[in-house]
Amino acid sequence: MLTGLEPSEHDFQEFKGSLFLADGDQIVSGFQAALSRQASAFANGAGGRIFVGIDDAGRIDGGVPVGLKGGGTRAWLEDVLTTSVDPPLRAFNVYEVRGAASGPTRIRSGHAVYVLEIDPSEDAPHQALDHRYYLRIAGKSRPMGHVHLQDILQRTRHPKATLVRIVPWGEPERLTDDPRGPKTMVCFHTLLGNLGRNLAHHVGVEVTLPRVVVNSEARARTLEQSGTTLTQRPGELVFFRYYPIPLFPGQETSFQRFWVALHAGNIERWLGAKPPVMRWRVFADDAPPREGVVTLTRFAHVRRELARWAPGPPPP
Repeated sequence: MLTGLEPSEHDFQEFKGSLFLADGDQIVSGFQAALSRQASAFANGAGGRIFVGIDDAGRIDGGVPVGLKGGGTRAWLEDVLTTSVDPPLRAFNVYEVRGAASGPTRIRSGHAVYVLEIDPSEDAPHQALDHRYYLRIAGKSRPMGHVHLQDILQRTRHPKATLVRIVPWGEPERLTDDPRGPKTMVCFHTLLGNLGRNLAHHVGVEVTLPRVVVNSEARARTLEQSGTTLTQRPGELVFFRYYPIPLFPGQETSFQRFWVALHAGNIERWLGAKPPVMRWRVFADDAPPREGVVTLTRFAHVRRELARWAPGPPPP
């Protein structure tokens, strides 16, 4: 991780010598306040990494003792970083890099370089311990002006509606009365949620499936749900459904079921190198769409059914 670093600081990278955190085995006075300003700046911006144990010239300076606190320095840093800003950080990692490193200096025994990786936050703006808001500007963490604060507040005004879960629904249904041959109907259930802090007034979900796994029976069952429409594209079917009531922050709700089929005519596709996937997009008010992809053979009950159609173990 350390050998490929750019040797200079920028908006996504900050170097701090070991004395930023510790002087010998003692934590430096004011460390938490200084860390708070850095965490606020990265979380309020596009994220980035703070390297503790690397000087301003990009050289490893020997590192920080790994046992500054009971339980270890890394675990303590995780606790400190979480509550260093208000609201607390939710998306970050702390890495501990020990051992020899290339370059003019090395990490001493019992020491480490600590990498604090902070993601851009959906909970921004984050206030530092000095009650100010910071942002990375020209490679430095600087107090935010009113215009910057308004910009961040504008970015976080959108609801964050998404499909929070896609789960099997009931047991696969094996049908043997079709003159064209036996088939298995498999049902999935989706749950819709709003992970943000803002009310979603208008929400719609688009689900795209390969045409080969949606036979006429699966199509009819999916369209039985009120408000569901179908658009056909080459090789795929797109189902869309509108959620008719506002979705509150933190709310999760049952949304839609969809069916697929396994039969002799499509089993090669199910068992192929590229198994079928479901693509989805969620639209909420004027927020950018949130989207995802789910491989249908990831579910155990699908793999069990596939094992019935093809000898040998189910696909991974």
